[in-house]
Amino acid sequence: MQRFEPNQLRQFTQEVFEACGVPPHEGAIVADHLIQANLMGVDSHGVIRITQYVEEIQQKLIVPGAPISIARETETTAVVDGGWNFGLVAGWHAMKIATAKARDHHVACVLTQRCGHAGRLGTFTQQAAEEGFIAFAVCNSPRHGHFVLPWGGRKGRLSTNPISFAVPTNKKFPIVADFSTAAAPEGKIRLYKEQGEKLPEGWILDAHGRPSAEPSDFYGPPMGGILPFGGETGYRGYALSLFVEILGATLAGKDITIDRPGNDLAFIAIDVSAFLPKEEFYRLVDRVREYVKSSPPADGFKEVLLPGEPEFRTLEIRQREGIPIDDAIWEKILNCARSVGVKWRAEVPSK
Repeated sequence: MQRFEPNQLRQFTQEVFEACGVPPHEGAIVADHLIQANLMGVDSHGVIRITQYVEEIQQKLIVPGAPISIARETETTAVVDGGWNFGLVAGWHAMKIATAKARDHHVACVLTQRCGHAGRLGTFTQQAAEEGFIAFAVCNSPRHGHFVLPWGGRKGRLSTNPISFAVPTNKKFPIVADFSTAAAPEGKIRLYKEQGEKLPEGWILDAHGRPSAEPSDFYGPPMGGILPFGGETGYRGYALSLFVEILGATLAGKDITIDRPGNDLAFIAIDVSAFLPKEEFYRLVDRVREYVKSSPPADGFKEVLLPGEPEFRTLEIRQREGIPIDDAIWEKILNCARSVGVKWRAEVPSK
């Protein structure tokens, strides 16, 4: 395991994508998004994705520089056409449109279509909360990403379909929740596979519908499936996942059975000041925070944490100490970079 200075890693990441024909402003958005995920401890959606994105650019599944346009809109809604550009880029623009509309009309809902992989969903809700908006987001995938089993099934029919919300505060960081409606996102299973580790129990079934802790039983062939979250009450995760499909894709006119990699997004932005003065809202959120955190910790816990607190604490540590990356994963990233003519030019990182 090596640790990397975030700005050096960000610059390297942007250089790799620019070498693949990504315009500099889009390369910056993508690099910022991936590094932010690593800084927050969401390594499954960080620079490990470089190799995937480079391959998808080469296969023309991602179209760098494709125009991001508005297919349909009203004063408070829009459908954003990503043109098969990065989902990270289309999502960044879509959330900007949502917050602009909410600023003018108090509430807005913006959907996307024809986007590549969208990365860490919480990045977008956090983006809105840092501008003072309550934000809600969902993300689905078409058929290509249907790894998740419907409740009672053994063939994937849903994606890992994350849900995220963020709430602005008058503290250093907003409240940010970001979680998969599956037992685990595929990226985490990929991370376990790359590191040669077994999976926690209750994450996957193999192709025959049997529980397994082997990542290879998920990837196959034949391919297994990820369980919806909830364990014995997994029908709850299944129901939420189905809602994500309908809000994230069906409402935008998307057929979820299309067999192409990518994501669809739905964003809702709410202007707090439409309901009460912002300072009063922040005061009441502070009361909620204090009340919830005042609960005495149960056995095995040091304190009660709000959604986002563990990630923001990781952010502060990694900003100081660097981003840790597994040696095997880093070697794959370096090989990918060399294949497009980019070398790591910074000092050798520390172990």
